[in-house]
Amino acid sequence: MNYQYLLSPGTIGKLKLKNRTIMAPMSAALGNADGTVSDELTAYLAARARGGVGLIMTEYAFVQENGRSSDHQISVSDDRMIPGLKKMVDAVHENGAKICLQLQHGGRRSIVELTAPSPILMDLKQPVPQVLTTTQVYRLVDDFIAAAVRAKKAGFDMVEVHCAHGYLLNDFVSPHANRRTDEFGGTVGGRAHAPVLIIEGIKKACGEDFPVSVRMSAEELVTDGHKKRDSAAMAQLFEAAGADLINVSCGVNGVGYGIAPAAIETGHNVEAAEEIARVLQIPVSVAGRINEPEYAESILRAGKAQFVSIGRALFADPDFVNKAAEGRETEICPCVGCLQRCYGSYGHGGVYRSCMINPFAMRETTMTLKPAEHKKKVVVVGAGPGGMEAAWTAAARGHEVRLYEKSGIPGGQLQIAAMPPHKQLLARAVAYYYTMCRKYGVDMKFDTEVTAEDILSEKPDAVILATGGAPIYPSRIPGLTQVKTLFGSEVLMGAPLRGDSALVIGGGAQGAETADYLGQLGYRTAVVEMREGIALDDAEATRRLLFGRYEEEKVKTYVGAKVTRVYEDGVDYETDGQVASLRGFDNIILSLGVRSYNPLEEQLKDRVPQLITVGDAATAQNAVNAIYTGAVAGTTI
Repeated sequence: MNYQYLLSPGTIGKLKLKNRTIMAPMSAALGNADGTVSDELTAYLAARARGGVGLIMTEYAFVQENGRSSDHQISVSDDRMIPGLKKMVDAVHENGAKICLQLQHGGRRSIVELTAPSPILMDLKQPVPQVLTTTQVYRLVDDFIAAAVRAKKAGFDMVEVHCAHGYLLNDFVSPHANRRTDEFGGTVGGRAHAPVLIIEGIKKACGEDFPVSVRMSAEELVTDGHKKRDSAAMAQLFEAAGADLINVSCGVNGVGYGIAPAAIETGHNVEAAEEIARVLQIPVSVAGRINEPEYAESILRAGKAQFVSIGRALFADPDFVNKAAEGRETEICPCVGCLQRCYGSYGHGGVYRSCMINPFAMRETTMTLKPAEHKKKVVVVGAGPGGMEAAWTAAARGHEVRLYEKSGIPGGQLQIAAMPPHKQLLARAVAYYYTMCRKYGVDMKFDTEVTAEDILSEKPDAVILATGGAPIYPSRIPGLTQVKTLFGSEVLMGAPLRGDSALVIGGGAQGAETADYLGQLGYRTAVVEMREGIALDDAEATRRLLFGRYEEEKVKTYVGAKVTRVYEDGVDYETDGQVASLRGFDNIILSLGVRSYNPLEEQLKDRVPQLITVGDAATAQNAVNAIYTGAVAGTTI
């Protein structure tokens, strides 16, 4: 495709960009504990610069020590930070992109001290925040300006004033959070006064040619918060103060719909950006599930915004822009909107965020596709996500890889997971892995169930077992073995059902999604779950939308409920010591998770030079673990 708008040069103030792509500011949680820039953060940003993006907006940097919002947040509150920031700037410039530092104060989202324009709680878990005096607000303004001066000294091409996502300046501009009666409250102009003073002060201190962006939550998504029409009015004040770009996002707390799960529509902020752009002479950029270059191009062609801010899609693939420019769209590692690794997720032996589909993200210094020193013959068994990730990464390093899959299609559990409502992007992830296997010459054999002897006959140097898991069948539950049941996985893959009702036993991820699937088809559906909640391993935003659909579909849920007997048409269950019954269902569906399925490990143990087991075949967990362990195998074999 010819991306004539996306790849055309753009201008923000006097700053010229090679294209109209901006990397949205997202916390990679890679800063050092003292607020300095780490080598890992520098490498992460440099990789996105090499990937072709025109401008990188860094994650938030706090301007006052009491405004820190996370343990791994970078600081611009002191001159001591300048050398590390400069090193980061130089790395981005050397790799072909411009760079902007986002300036922020946590306010009610600080982990040090809660401050706000008014004594309004963000949620019931927090104490009432300290209300800033007028003098303290002016000091805040001065500290934002001082931070911008440090950014310019460090070599940044511009700065962004963070007025979004429930941080302190968002609270000032928001009618939801600001009930002040001094010059920093009341009217639209009063609520905008603090950021207006900051913009004017930065221009005076850094020069009129030093660009300033303002990030806004155009739709705050809270009661009595900003709507897009209100944001358009306020954006005019920012433009008059000297802002060179309005960067449109949404949401008050940065979670929920601010970081949108897959069930939120693509480009969900575009209409707001368009309304803001109509009243401004300066350019507008928009973020929010812009995950495909074709869609980004359409936004620009339609004139709805002048730049696109690409966020989690650049977590998923640092080479997003280059691959689009080179016509390699099928090789773009997709963001699937799962929220499993990019928000609030740490683990796997190191404190870092990442991407479920691309575990290399935020691991640029430790997980790389270096050419193998000794080329090996590798056999991979299982074409689920873990097996395919292991296969293509090993092949990309130069190994000769053969992949066996007993079914006729790739994907394993991920193929099943792509079937419920709003999960279709997981199918794109499977297609991506398949594309990468083909690109690097993996010899894929489908409809082939291999034995240990088959594998040994090939004399492999290494074997990777990714045979996945099998559904759990709790045969000890009284009555179960006398009843005709289906697994949730079978239902999602099209198994025929009877009648018009279904009871799902198990409310984990697959059980919850099976119920959603059936509810949307019109089945009278109920879910019974032993734990105290449904889909507890999903992100909160995903669960919130799921429960909204349950309400529309009239799906009933029973939690804290242990099934004690199964009948042809229902179950007995115990909750809080009381036994109750759910009867009158045409279908009983089991969705209680999976157990490891790994018949080959014992048969191959000590019979091949190297034997590795990944994903559910090793320990039944989830796709995050399967893909990560597959990548580790592929990069270390």
